[in-house]
Amino acid sequence: MIEIYQLYKSFDKLAVLKGVDLTIYDGEILSIIGKSGVGKSVLIKSIINLIEPDSGKIIIDNIDVTGFSEKQFNKIIRPKFSYVFQNGALWDSLTVGGNIDLALQIERCLDEKERKLRIKESLHMVELADIENVYPDELSGGMLKRVSIARAIATRPKYLLYDEPTTGLDPVLANVINNLIKKLNDELGITSVIITHDILGAKNISDRIAMLYDGRIILTCRADEMKSQDNEIFNDFIKGKVIFDDN
Repeated sequence: MIEIYQLYKSFDKLAVLKGVDLTIYDGEILSIIGKSGVGKSVLIKSIINLIEPDSGKIIIDNIDVTGFSEKQFNKIIRPKFSYVFQNGALWDSLTVGGNIDLALQIERCLDEKERKLRIKESLHMVELADIENVYPDELSGGMLKRVSIARAIATRPKYLLYDEPTTGLDPVLANVINNLIKKLNDELGITSVIITHDILGAKNISDRIAMLYDGRIILTCRADEMKSQDNEIFNDFIKGKVIFDDN
């Protein structure tokens, strides 16, 4: 379980997170929605220690990681996490297998034979068998997304963070990725946190929805209860209406 209390983060004079409170439960899929630029990526990058918050508290599996050094975090916490970047962040100079192998060499103590088996297993799980020797520039956008997910699950994390996994995909491919996220969450017994603008996809695969607005989580609800919330900002957003900031 991940517990976040009163998390604040500013960049120069721009306040992005203004006291975020959020609990992420083991085994769930939680989608975080909100306008572009509202701080969703800052929030999940703070969880994984890619961004250092100004103040607040983050507790991961009952361990208060607030103030952890990078060395402490890398040793104790980081092996629990994998991150799927919005653009995939694959190395063009490496094959698909090489990209996944790089993650395994960094995150896990496996010998070469075990790593090759893990690569095959992970690609099979995202329905991309036998492409270890293909280079990223030979793949379609949807395949690149699946390779980046395969790399993320190869280390067998407890927590998997997705930053806009369906961005740039047509509705059919977006549905494929969303269904894959749900399948992997169930099969691997992991906890998934998704930043997304795909409201329909979030509703279909998530256990809960959280909305970030003006630096705070203004509402959390079960995904199947999205349409019955008494919050005008939330309701306007999921209906695609323009939201004007008060400040």
